[in-house]
Amino acid sequence: SVEFTTQANGDDGRFLPYLRNPETMARPWAIPGTPGLEHRIGGLEKADKTGDISYDPANHEHMVRTRAARIEAIEVPDVEVEDADENARVLVLGWGSTYGPIGAACRALRQRGLPIAQAHLRHLAPLPANLGEVLAAYDKVVIPEMNLGQLAHVIRAKYLVDAVPFNQVSGLPFTAATLESMLEDVVKNG
Repeated sequence: SVEFTTQANGDDGRFLPYLRNPETMARPWAIPGTPGLEHRIGGLEKADKTGDISYDPANHEHMVRTRAARIEAIEVPDVEVEDADENARVLVLGWGSTYGPIGAACRALRQRGLPIAQAHLRHLAPLPANLGEVLAAYDKVVIPEMNLGQLAHVIRAKYLVDAVPFNQVSGLPFTAATLESMLEDVVKNG
């Protein structure tokens, strides 16, 4: 829930719409039109604290870094490894619409005695804090995506994991059978 501010927050009695909470990095929200709390909104860069339009390069860098820190400060739940097999050396990491087919393929492989684990991301920005630790626990990480492998690129860059992308850009969803066949090959042949 949002607690809207009702009073000016500056030392001089002025409303500072970009004065951030040091813990959450969140800005105060005022209901538009509240007397004394008027401020600018829009796509132009704003000055830190005051919210005035700014063309200053140093302020722009500061605000870009501040926005990035605000996103990283968001607490998201840890990623959980689903149906983990203590002998699994392969982790299938998914996100979005790949959840169903990945789950079905991994269950089918485990029923056939092949050790494989799966995890599904529900938050991409920021990524879960424990993701690096989870990825490091496996020899291979396979990332099926319905795109050109954007998540695989992020995982490789951020965690230095040689993630194996499996991309499909046909506009059709993965089938469990397609994933099962590909994952079986990865588990058996590394």
